[in-house]
Amino acid sequence: MSTTKTNVDGMIDEGRERLNDFAEQGMEYVSSANSIMTDFVRDEPLIAIASAFAIGYVAARILNRVTGR
Repeated sequence: MSTTKTNVDGMIDEGRERLNDFAEQGMEYVSSANSIMTDFVRDEPLIAIASAFAIGYVAARILNRVTGR
């Protein structure tokens, strides 16, 4: 019984470590994407504003169709 508990504890620890690694990779990816977006907005503010408007417009149209308004 002791070896089973030890094996389960080891598997839990391994899963926890994998989850932490995955979370760290995700945070690095988000941070990288954030800095890329920030640079783009600084370099091309009009394109960024127009893109945000277009995305919002399309999202509103889709939501209005889905909700039946």
